Amino acid sequence: MVEESQPISDTKVEVKLKRDLGLFSILMIGLGPTLGSTIFLLVGFGLEIAGPGLVLVFVLNFIVTVFTAMAYAELSSAFPDTGGGYLWVKEGMPQPIGFLAGWMSWFGHCIVTSFYVFGFGKGVMWILEANEIAIPFDADLLVKSLAVAVCLVFILINYRGTKETGKSSIYITLVLIVIISIFIISGIIYIILNPGAHGGDVTSVVSNPIPNGWGSILIAMGFTFIVFEGYEIISQCGEECIDPLKNVPKASWLCIIISTIIFVLVAAVCTGVIDWTTIGHTVAGDDVVAHVADITIPKYGILLVATGVILGTLAAINSTLFSSSRVSYAMGRDGALPDAFGTLSKKKNTPHVAIFTSGAIVIMMTLFLPIEDIAASADIMFLLLFFFVNLAAITLRYKRPDIKRHYMMPFFPWVPIIGIGTKFVLAIGLWWEFPMAWVIAVVWIEIGLMAFYLYGGKEKIEKTDHPDEVAERASKKKGKKYKILVPVTSDEQRSLVKFAALVARVENAEIYLVKVIEQAKGEPVDSMAYKELAPHIKVVDKLKKILDREQIKCHSKVLISRLASDAILDLINEEKIDLTIIGWRGQTKPGQIFGHNIDEMVQKANSDVIVFKSKEMSKEVKKILVVSTPEWHSSYATNYSILIAKQDYSHITIFSASATEAKRIEEDKYADKLTQLCHIHDVEYTKKVIMVDNIEDAIVKEAADHDLVVFGAAEEWTLKKYAFGSMQDRMAKSIQKPILMVRKITQRSNISDDPVSDKED
Repeated sequence: MVEESQPISDTKVEVKLKRDLGLFSILMIGLGPTLGSTIFLLVGFGLEIAGPGLVLVFVLNFIVTVFTAMAYAELSSAFPDTGGGYLWVKEGMPQPIGFLAGWMSWFGHCIVTSFYVFGFGKGVMWILEANEIAIPFDADLLVKSLAVAVCLVFILINYRGTKETGKSSIYITLVLIVIISIFIISGIIYIILNPGAHGGDVTSVVSNPIPNGWGSILIAMGFTFIVFEGYEIISQCGEECIDPLKNVPKASWLCIIISTIIFVLVAAVCTGVIDWTTIGHTVAGDDVVAHVADITIPKYGILLVATGVILGTLAAINSTLFSSSRVSYAMGRDGALPDAFGTLSKKKNTPHVAIFTSGAIVIMMTLFLPIEDIAASADIMFLLLFFFVNLAAITLRYKRPDIKRHYMMPFFPWVPIIGIGTKFVLAIGLWWEFPMAWVIAVVWIEIGLMAFYLYGGKEKIEKTDHPDEVAERASKKKGKKYKILVPVTSDEQRSLVKFAALVARVENAEIYLVKVIEQAKGEPVDSMAYKELAPHIKVVDKLKKILDREQIKCHSKVLISRLASDAILDLINEEKIDLTIIGWRGQTKPGQIFGHNIDEMVQKANSDVIVFKSKEMSKEVKKILVVSTPEWHSSYATNYSILIAKQDYSHITIFSASATEAKRIEEDKYADKLTQLCHIHDVEYTKKVIMVDNIEDAIVKEAADHDLVVFGAAEEWTLKKYAFGSMQDRMAKSIQKPILMVRKITQRSNISDDPVSDKED
């Protein structure tokens, strides 16, 4: 598997994931971990700390979260790449803060994984108790043993690189929502029918909201803050999300609102069913929700909650363990951690050192810490990460004013300043109730600082920091750069890339050299091993060397997608590509023009398009045939022909065939304009205008005597059943010579500046 949007190995080729996830999908990804274990295990501890004030705690946490959520919404609308808070802090803050953000993110994901595996043990324990199965040894030992066992299983799964089904986590989240809804509805019905039966009093939520003082509210706010971690997870989906500039902020807000509503209702139900003062005495904090479910849904309540915990933890463990190991793997590749962290197993092609180290941290936390300290440690890590994200939101406003923000927080900079203050206060508040969690956090940060300064991470990180950013920002300030996209399939497409380089020199353009790997349905797009990626990366890297020799700026990418055409069309829109140059082997299938992917790209691309069949093309093109007609994009076709002719000292034939005398006269006048272009550029040319019975046959016959045939699109291309036009599409299949087909829709090209006016202009 690969880390998204990161260079692979030592190559400059970027590997990116196709944007496949919609608003609903990323919302479910954010809600899943929150609803999996957190809601079933943390509510009881929260009630033990704050009593009926837990409802107030969740409301206040929602308000506090809004300030940081605004910062996340702004940053994700400007920097939607995968990585979220860590990448924003790294971009916006000086070292070692950028390093510490990654260091804390790694540890935070490890702690959360430990919390989830603990939840798995509790779920199994509840099932045993519900079925009255005797446990021959200590229950806590059984829970920890089960937690370690499931952790070892998932360490092995990650090491082996086993692919998980991407949609399964979404389905599990929906099942969890159903389970929680049943719990809430049954609880409300029970409270109405049996008020105070087990000492509960739902009215105390209003009548006695702060029974233990404001200090308990502050501590409970910090302890339960992890329930709002979902929007941080959503921010890491930017690269896989469709329209991330809009959907990531929307999903973040929905996740926060839905989480708050669910947790408030669960807290109110638990307060209304049982006496909260008994928590920690007759019932353990992590057993409260199961205990309430057993009361409100006799016989099946515990099984229902246990099923929810087990499903939620199994869905979350793999993703959080995967994330933790990939953070340390990326830091190892950057040089921030020892090189061993950035290496791949020779047998499994997975980051084995990163996986086993992350797994070892998870197991150690599980074995030696109680669940409440594990949760508090996770809270501290994410509170500190959010603290730095708010700082980065301020610095990036000034450091990167050139980046368009589709959402800008109001009352800047007061909103992130309030976010900074509240996160700091909540993190400090946890010291009074969970000092061990703070000791763990401080020790981990100190180890990180030692690694940073003693290992030399500072120097190595700075060496890897955005080598092209200065030039790129300067070009953006001067104006929009002309962009050419070249999708490739094999390293044999040298002629295609050389032609793109020729155009790029005239346009003063930068080239996006892209290869798409089509992933089968049912497999997550992030599940491909490096061994599978390597051949594709080598293809792009080999062709990129052609552009490097020509000193043309090139963005080389490997995209992983369900469908190649979708990935290319998305890239055209995202990067605002001006010209797409597509290679075609000359083969097609019945019912298709050039093939499904090329047909889709030609018909839907929001850019100029050239389809180039360069197979069996001579090293030097001596004779070029340009098909001339006013209704086609012939002046543009002629200009591209002139580029090749000037390079290879070719002879151009301006050819036109007509069926009537009146049409021949019109064609002759237009052909004169095209010959003027050849004359201006000092290219040898011949004009040939003839009358024939069958225009298409005449062009195909004439093409046989030339090395390259060039023609433009007709107005028919706007009809989806055509790529360039009815006659052009047929000729593309009939002509057995290299072909270059041109379709023009933009006006930014330098090539179209010559004094010739097509009808379509």
